[in-house]
Amino acid sequence: MKWISRLAELIEDWNDMIRVHGWRLALPQIERELLRLPYQHLQFVIAARSLLEPLPDLEPKIALEIRPIELVDLEWVRQINRPSEARALARRLACGQKGLIALFQRQPVGYAWGCAEVDPALERVQLMLRPGDALYVDAYTAPAFRGRGIQTALLLTRLRLFRDLGYRRVVAYIEKRNAPSLAVWRKVGSQEIGQIDFLRIGPWRCTRYL
Repeated sequence: MKWISRLAELIEDWNDMIRVHGWRLALPQIERELLRLPYQHLQFVIAARSLLEPLPDLEPKIALEIRPIELVDLEWVRQINRPSEARALARRLACGQKGLIALFQRQPVGYAWGCAEVDPALERVQLMLRPGDALYVDAYTAPAFRGRGIQTALLLTRLRLFRDLGYRRVVAYIEKRNAPSLAVWRKVGSQEIGQIDFLRIGPWRCTRYL
């Protein structure tokens, strides 16, 4: 049932992609995602950052307003990302996760999430957390605004938020090929504490922690 639900989400995403970008631009992305449906092999870096140490003072390249995500932001998120991501926003809020949205000139340009408990329905990898840990998940920046320090600003704001809530460490799993996200985490002083090898064949999943 979960497999069928995911396929239905993808079809809705693809229809939206075609509507916004047209067939010519949407088709290569749809083809890549179709090829990943029966088989996917990913490798992740596990990054950790202590909240007991001072945080760096880094400023984005543009003036941002950063505030907590609310349910009314669902339509905004849909404007910059997929319909399935907008629905995930509602599920994350219902689970009590902490989300932040970045606005530039009152328009959404990125968002990011953190949580203290791993929800198997939302997270691809069920990373084990220690007492005092928070997990950072699902960060996104609108393509036109990438490279302007938005995720760095969102990460630092999340670090302060979870530090003030009493957490001692944050962890995240980041795909090895995602060089920009890895660079953001290194910029704020994180360390690599492990790796994950993730394999999916149809509905069957295998996760190895290295």
